[in-house]
Amino acid sequence: MLLREGNEVLVFDNLETGSLENLDGLDVKFIKGDLCNVSDVRNFFSGNSIDYCVHLGAMGSVPRSIQNPRGSFEANVIGTFNLLDEARKLGIPVIYSSSSSVYGSNLKLPKTELDWQSPISPYGSFKASSEAMMMAFSRSYELRVSVFRLFNVYGPRQNPIGAYSAVIPRWALSGFKKEPITVYGDGNQKRDFTFVADVNKILYKVMKSEESDPMPVNLAFGSPVTLNQMLDVFREYFSDLKVNYEEPRKGDIRDSESDPAKLNSIIGDFKPTTLREGLLATFDWYKKKHGF
Repeated sequence: MLLREGNEVLVFDNLETGSLENLDGLDVKFIKGDLCNVSDVRNFFSGNSIDYCVHLGAMGSVPRSIQNPRGSFEANVIGTFNLLDEARKLGIPVIYSSSSSVYGSNLKLPKTELDWQSPISPYGSFKASSEAMMMAFSRSYELRVSVFRLFNVYGPRQNPIGAYSAVIPRWALSGFKKEPITVYGDGNQKRDFTFVADVNKILYKVMKSEESDPMPVNLAFGSPVTLNQMLDVFREYFSDLKVNYEEPRKGDIRDSESDPAKLNSIIGDFKPTTLREGLLATFDWYKKKHGF
């Protein structure tokens, strides 16, 4: 999307969870490096002319952070500090991708940005820590930062393979392989799913704006659905879908729903992709990509 809009794009990634295949055919400059390595980060920022930084680098997954808290801390907190420290030296504006997991055990729905945080996983606590760093660096160094709390982003190119893959790509892969889908819990837990193209459009709108506010913003549209309701769309696409229900996983939030009022004040008139539209587009992409 950035390329279509006429921008030059640099990608910095250690490829631990990403894949170079996602850049096939794109005119971008790729630099392999690790956010946890100060020299890698310093060389990246000092060796390139950068106007804006979108910080999506992270070790995702709540279960993964429980299994490997130190690795998650280093990637999500130390990596963010290293990036911020170089960005502030050069005065480069930063967008940071935080997470709805910062709300944790707060049961209030929908969530507003002023609601208290109570992370119940290492991942959620690390995202909250990095939000605080973003706001502190903005105040201390007059650095332009924007913080967005993402809610269950999904779409094409999301990795469906591995123990820590997200629910939608994992279920889609099972559907194509005609294998049972596993639901942790009763399936009535709510999620505020957000299609990746909508996230891209909103982040780009913020990039092009001269205004910035370091206070976090929920990036979701207040349209929660239960996992069982989402499975109805899966059944449209995959015949004879089999579903197994298991005990809830440690660290998972029961219900997630955003109050989009602050987001709407920033983006104005915006029509988000419906879950059905987004899922069907995602399934079609996986079918074409993986030859199902």
